[in-house]
Formats: sequence, C-alpha cells, structure tokens
Amino acid sequence: MKKRIILSGLLSICMFFTACSNSAEVAGTPEDTGRVLKMAIASETTLLSPLYMGNSNFCTATLVYENLVNYEDGKIVPGLAESWKFSEDGRKLTFHLRPNAVFHDGKPCNAEAVKANLEHKHSNPSFYTLKAVTDFESIEVVDDTTLTINYTHPYFAYLNDFCWQDVMTIVSPDLLIAGDFQTVKGVVGTGPYVYDEIVSGQYTRFVRNESYWGEKPYYDEILVKYIPDSASRIQALKTGEIDMIYGSALMSYEEYRQASAIPGMKGQIADKDTRARDITLNASRPGLSDLKVRQAIAYGINKDEISEGLTYGYEGKAEIPFTLDSPYSDIPLEKVYSYNQDKAKELLDEAGWLMNEATGVREKDGKPLKLLLTMDASFDSLNKSLATLLQSQLSKIGAEVSIKGMEQMEWYSCFVEGSFDITIWQPQYAYASPHCWFTPMDSTTPQTASLKGMKDSKEFLDKIKETTQTDNKDKLTELFTYLYNYDLGNVIDIPLTYSKDMIVYNSSKIGGYSFKGTPCFFDVSDLKQAE
Repeated sequence: MKKRIILSGLLSICMFFTACSNSAEVAGTPEDTGRVLKMAIASETTLLSPLYMGNSNFCTATLVYENLVNYEDGKIVPGLAESWKFSEDGRKLTFHLRPNAVFHDGKPCNAEAVKANLEHKHSNPSFYTLKAVTDFESIEVVDDTTLTINYTHPYFAYLNDFCWQDVMTIVSPDLLIAGDFQTVKGVVGTGPYVYDEIVSGQYTRFVRNESYWGEKPYYDEILVKYIPDSASRIQALKTGEIDMIYGSALMSYEEYRQASAIPGMKGQIADKDTRARDITLNASRPGLSDLKVRQAIAYGINKDEISEGLTYGYEGKAEIPFTLDSPYSDIPLEKVYSYNQDKAKELLDEAGWLMNEATGVREKDGKPLKLLLTMDASFDSLNKSLATLLQSQLSKIGAEVSIKGMEQMEWYSCFVEGSFDITIWQPQYAYASPHCWFTPMDSTTPQTASLKGMKDSKEFLDKIKETTQTDNKDKLTELFTYLYNYDLGNVIDIPLTYSKDMIVYNSSKIGGYSFKGTPCFFDVSDLKQAE
C-alpha cells in the first residue's frame, strides 16, 4: 500500500514552504523557551502529509495527525472515534466521533469533515488496496458526531484499514482538493501538536495544541532538527543538541549500541516486532523460472547469520512475512526452507546449473548464474548491510549476485518493469496483515512481475480477490492457508527476520518510553519524563 501511495505522489511533487518563507534564512535554531523536546529527523517535513509521508517522517506523524481508530497491543482501540458498530450483515459501519475534537485551523472535526476525508481517499487511485475507502457506496451523516459507511459487501479488515497512521489520518477539509492527490496545501490535523514553523535545512517547530481534545501533552514545543547523516545525529545526541533519536529508519543496531553507550544516554528496543523483512524472487526471469533454483536460494540463506551478524540477535527469524501478532499468523506451512547449503547445491545440480571451479560461479548452457538484487537504499538503515550479506551467502552456493541500491522512484520503476531477480521488500504491519500483503499483488508489487512466470497464478490471484469479499473466519482461514503456501512454497517470497524499532534518549531529560502502538510510529504521550 505504502509503495503505491508514494509512487503515485512522487511523480509530481509540489512542496510547500508557507510557514518558512520569511524564516528560511535564519541561522541556527531558536532559543529554548519552556519545556522543549529536541529530536532529529533524516528528511524535512515539507511533505508531512498522508499523500506522501515517508518512513523517515513516522516519528513526527502522530504529533499532528490522528486516526479514527488505532492499533495498540494487538487490539483496535478508539481514536477520533469513541466507538463503532457493524450491522449484522457486515455492510454498514457506524462511527461515533468525539464531540470536542477540533482541527488546528479551528474547524470542528465532525462527521462532515470525516466524510470529506473518506470521499477524497475513495477517489484516490493510490488507495485501491484499502477496501475500507474504496468499496463503500455511500456515507450517511447522521448528526455532527455520527456517520455510517455503507459497503457493497462484508470484509473482515474494514476496521483494520482505518489504522494506517501514515495514510488514513484525518486532515482539515480545507486541505483537500477534489481530484488532486499531489498538492500539499499544509499540515493541519487534530493531534496534540500544531505544525508551527519550518526553517528549510534546519528544523521544524511543533507547538502544543491548547485546544486538544485529549490529555494535554507535557512539552510546550517539540523541535525536530533536520540531520540527514546518522553519525551527525549521534554526535548531536552526545553534545546535547538533541534529546533523543527514534526508530530504525534513523539508526542501525550498531548505531543504537554506539548511542546507548554514550554516558548519560539510555536505549530501549521494542519487545514487539514492527514487521518482517523479506526478499522477493522474480520467477519470470530466466535464472529463476525454475522452482529448484528458487528453492536453492531459500536453502542457501542463513537467517541465523542475518539475525546475529547484523542485528546482534535482536531480530528473530521469520518464516512468514507477517509479525506473529497479525491476524491469521497461525496458518500452518506445508514447506519450510531451513538453511542447508548441501541441499541448495544439490538442487542447483539437478536444475543443470553446474559449478565452474575456475570462477566459482555456476553455469548452464554456457551462461553464468548471475542475479541482480535491487533495493531502496534509503528505506531502512539495515538494507545495505543485508544486501551485502545475502550476496556473500549466495556466492557460497555458486550464484553471483550484483547489488543495485536505488532512489525510491527508480527502484519502484524497476520492480514494476520486472527488471530484477531479487529485491528487498517490506511486508506490512500487524493491523495490515495479511490482507494488504496479498491484495496489491495483481498490479504493482514485485510479486506482480514474479507471478507472470507462474503458470497457475490465476487461481492464486482469484483467491486473493475472494478474501476481500468476506468476513467468514472459516472461509478466510481456508483461503489464507492456500495463499501462504502458494507464495512461500513456490519461493516467490523468502521471509528473513522480524524488524524492531528503538529509541535512544538523554536519561537526565527522559525517563523512558512505552512501545504501545506500531513501533515505527513515535507517540509523544508514551514518553516518560525524567524524575
């Protein structure tokens, strides 16, 4: 889902600097006044919008934006909606909104405002995998705090779709432009902080929302400093320029350990997993069209080495591309590919790929087994190291892997075209799994290209569509059992480990953090003040 939203949006970026037009030339940062929290970010907040939001902005998203419902500790809990109810046939969903929620521009966050947001998302083609907004036929405003969404059919994950904290947030209707899904008019939500000022290349200031409907936040303001280099962020933490660094997008496990070792600093890693790490194999490519070759690659990957060597054992091995607190995560697998180099070599021999002892690379019909591994180089701090380790592991079974790290847009274009053999792919969060993993496979994911090389892929895609038309648990268990085993059994995807998120903070200013929601999204209300 996230991939298509960014892909669509980045085609024509319209940045805004309304708040910074007169302050962009100011040097340094403002003097602290009152209780100020200072944190770092790797990319500027000019596109802090559900139209574009990237993972580097996840630590600021919840400062200004809120959802109708949230996902915490495996449960869907109230957000801007105090309560909700489905009709018996599952085709009507009624939300009861908080009566005192107000947008930062002073407009009420009422049923009409929520309806405007949902209808705008409904018309955005990038949201097509979120059935909660694509499959309704009408929205009825019952009164100021009540609206009913009328769907054409039941679906087990309607409510889950409203939990997306980057794309399903509710913004001021004044920001919505009919038919325009690219222009960012501003940053106006209902959250505990107001987007107050941006100085390009330096910082963004968020000030406390004095009209916030919930518990007033502790800090008067939050200063988010733009520090794109990870080493510089750690140095800024050490010198006191910032108070904390949050998230795996901003630091690797090695950097986490370095920062935590600084005197006066403390680190925490979330107990819960954020999402799985995964690689997708392109079965439509000549080298990977043979199942035995894909199986050999699966057997040739040492997940223990990935866990211990790259994450110090923080990340556990993954056998499915969903965290274990996801719905339907207990589906039994018919085949699990555990690390076995001898088995990998045997399968490659059977497939006719024989080792050239002079080059160390297997060959078939005079052609070497060369594979292209692509990745979004900036998505996660571990991607480059992961690609290098996979390259090394697969070389031991006779495959020559070349690595191509790309900017996000180039990478998307590459896998849409099918111009890859292996790519590092990102599965979804618990609330979005497994439905948002499978639903987009018919169009613009790496699996789309791979499925073109599978003769029986039509049945697979048909069963994906069936999952979007029912809320019957027995039927869904049957469908997902087939889908899991088709995807993983045919080695279209190889889950690797479960990623974590973390925080490092100045312990003289911060007393701790509770990871309650989806770990990659920072929630200032879960931050404890130092005693």
